[in-house]
Amino acid sequence: MGQTYHANAKTNVTIRTLIKNSTESSESLSARFGVSINTIKKWEGRIQLTDKSSAPIHIEYALSELTRALIVGIRSSTWLPLDEILDMVSTDENPISRSSTYRLFVKEKINTVPQEKKDKAHKFKAYEPGYLHIDVTYLPKFNGLNSYLYVAIDRATRLMYFAVYQNKTAENAQIFMDNCLDFFPFLITHVLTDNGLEFTNRLIMSKKGNLCTKPSLLDVKCKKNNIDHRLTKPSSPKTNGMVERVNGTIKTNTILKNEYQNTVEMNKDLIAFLCFYNLYRRHGSLRKELKVKTPLNAVQKWYDLKPEIFREKPEILHQKLINLQKQNNQILTTTL
Repeated sequence: MGQTYHANAKTNVTIRTLIKNSTESSESLSARFGVSINTIKKWEGRIQLTDKSSAPIHIEYALSELTRALIVGIRSSTWLPLDEILDMVSTDENPISRSSTYRLFVKEKINTVPQEKKDKAHKFKAYEPGYLHIDVTYLPKFNGLNSYLYVAIDRATRLMYFAVYQNKTAENAQIFMDNCLDFFPFLITHVLTDNGLEFTNRLIMSKKGNLCTKPSLLDVKCKKNNIDHRLTKPSSPKTNGMVERVNGTIKTNTILKNEYQNTVEMNKDLIAFLCFYNLYRRHGSLRKELKVKTPLNAVQKWYDLKPEIFREKPEILHQKLINLQKQNNQILTTTL
C-alpha cells in the first residue's frame, strides 16, 4: 500500500531520503527541490521520513467523562430523542450544547436508533389534536403540606398544561378538566388517565365484591363535553407513557434543578417552565412528524391543516402564554 501524504506536502519519501543522505548545502537542496531551507533542515534531522499523524496527542472534550458516560448510558438504554436527553443532563451550572451531544452520539455510533428498537417501540395510533394524556404527580412538601401537579399533554401537538393543587381529589380533577377546556385551543375529543380514584370509580369495590358503576366527576364532565374518557390497564403505566415522561421533564427542569423556600417560589418556576415549554422548547418528535420545532408551532400547523377542529385561533393561545409569562415575571419582581 502506498504512502499517504499530508495535503500540502511538497516532498515524498524518495526526495526526503535524497535530502537526508545528500552532502550538498541546505541552500543548494532548497533550490534543487523547490522547498524552503527550513523544510530541508527538518528532513536532514528526521529519522522517520514518513508523515507523522496530524491527530492531536491530547484531545480536550467539551463534555466531562462523567457527563459523556451519563449521556451514552441514557441513550443506549432508552433511545430517547437527543433534545429530551439534553434536558435531563444540562443544567445552569453545567450547560451542555446540542452539537456536543450529537457529536458524542456519532462518535459512539448511537446517533441512529437500531431497526430492532424501532420495531419494538410502541407506536401511538395517529390522532388529530384533542387527545389528552392526563396524570397527577407529587411535588415537594412545604410546612408539612402536600402539593400535587395535574398535568395534561396533547398527543398530536405536545401542547402541555398543568396546575398545582393541595389535594389529589376527584373535585380537583374536575376543576383541572375545566381549565384544560379553557386552555387548549382545539376541541378535546379524548382523555386518557390511569385508574386513580381522582379520575375514576372503576376499581372501587363494594362489600359484596361488586365494582362501582357510578361515573366519576371527571366522567360526568367528559360526557357533558362529548369527550371519550379512556383508562389505562391497571398497573400498566406504560400505556400512559407520554404524560409519565413529560412529568419527568417538568421535574428535571424545576424541582430537581432548584431549591425553593416556599410554594410561591416553586409555583413561579413551574409557570415559567410551562410558558417556555410551549413557546420555545424544541421537540424532537415534532420535527420528524410535522417538521416544526415547538408545541405552539405544531398548533399553528394543525390550524392551517384543519381549522374546523379548533374553537379559537392559535394567536389567542400565544397571547395567553405571553400574558401568563408577564404576570409571572411581575410576581417575581414584587417578591424580590
